Amino acid sequence: MDIQKKYQLAMDRKIEIVGRYGGRNLSRMLNISHPAVSKWKVIPMGRAFQIEKLGDYKIEYIRPDLNTSLSI
Repeated sequence: MDIQKKYQLAMDRKIEIVGRYGGRNLSRMLNISHPAVSKWKVIPMGRAFQIEKLGDYKIEYIRPDLNTSLSI
């Protein structure tokens, strides 16, 4: 899958995840303002890690456009 399709998928997943939690509720859970959540096109990487810790989504699902695997 090319990067543009993955980015579009990340945008769709942002809508899904914010819809599931609710924008205001998610902003409270992340301790940020609701307008900050509203401005996201995709979930920022740092926030994606925080959302993953909530336990409902894996980082790879939230941001399929990022390479989150570590190679040593």
